[in-house]
Amino acid sequence: MSKVTIPFSATSQDAWRAQLLKELKENTTLLQYSSSIEDISFSLLENEAPQLKFKESSTYSWKRIVAADASKAKKSNEFLLSALMQGADAILIEHTTTDTDWSALLNEVETAYINCLLLFETPTAHAHFIETATKDQIKHCIALHNYGAQQNFISTYAVQQIGANCSTEIASGLIHLHQQLELNCKDTTLYFEMGVGKDYLVEIAKFRALKMLLAQLEEIHEVHIDLQLIARTGFCNKSLVDPYTNLLRLATEGLSAVMGGAAFVCLQPYDALSAEGASAFAQRMSLNIGNLLSEEAQLSTLNDPLSGAYAIEQLSLALAKKSWTFLCELDTDPAKVEQKLKIEIAQSRALRTADFQSGKDLLIGINAFPNEFESPKAEWSELPTALDFPYLIFEKTAN
Repeated sequence: MSKVTIPFSATSQDAWRAQLLKELKENTTLLQYSSSIEDISFSLLENEAPQLKFKESSTYSWKRIVAADASKAKKSNEFLLSALMQGADAILIEHTTTDTDWSALLNEVETAYINCLLLFETPTAHAHFIETATKDQIKHCIALHNYGAQQNFISTYAVQQIGANCSTEIASGLIHLHQQLELNCKDTTLYFEMGVGKDYLVEIAKFRALKMLLAQLEEIHEVHIDLQLIARTGFCNKSLVDPYTNLLRLATEGLSAVMGGAAFVCLQPYDALSAEGASAFAQRMSLNIGNLLSEEAQLSTLNDPLSGAYAIEQLSLALAKKSWTFLCELDTDPAKVEQKLKIEIAQSRALRTADFQSGKDLLIGINAFPNEFESPKAEWSELPTALDFPYLIFEKTAN
């Protein structure tokens, strides 16, 4: 299929407002956006001019990335080779240690032709890789350091998975970056991993808000940061009882990440946290969704496709302002960052749980329209934790 370019002419805000009022028959209450979880509210008819500099991005091609566990070298190698044959064009290897068998893990993986990201939590784990990997692997793999002065990787994924709202997630990552730049201010390439939630437009705005605030930090610290944004889907709204609803959820979450400007999109198998681990079916379906977004939907190459969309711009600005306010609050007392994050997360986590239990937040197959058909039997395993909170998975808490 040939690439298709559809020209869209700009519409004035006055014309846009008039059309909204006409179609909604003057029912302006529908134009008032409000979110108790995000703690933001604004009218779509009252757009503010941009107040924060947006980090300009050139046209980019995002990658379909899969994550593998370094502690299971042989099994992970089989998964990686299969995933690369099924459409993945980038890999992320986690949980590396001084015991990682790099020969088995990267066996037949052509690191020269794909993006191969290796996450190191300690300098000794990285030293082990340098000592035992081949010269080609060392040359072509990208080392992500999650420690010390070498740090070039920040993740807010776990914070998002335990129930943080968007502004808390953004601030939790940027306070870490801000503190790092105060100690070691230099131009860098930063790999920033974020979770992807279920609120389609809010998640798009979240990624755009992060770029706005990153531009602010660049200006404050007088540095240039090449942002490589990694978006990873989670499990809060996933179901093991009604597995096929997950495919729709993964599709909208993946689209949020793509439209929001992620460089790497990791659509995790919906049953990856089950007692038996990810099934071959779920792994294949996750990759197929990425393939559909890239190849069938013609979204492989983008440049901020929602720039100028009034509602998205307003939502992005609202999230950026709230995130910046909280970031400044965290910066006033670095010793209490974790304590303040826990307070904010506990509040949004409680709101999410209340909305789910009351039925305000409907999840098909979980708290509405239960699955009446036979499906593969699976149970959730013991959940990971972060900041003393377990991952928030509604199906597990409901049962």
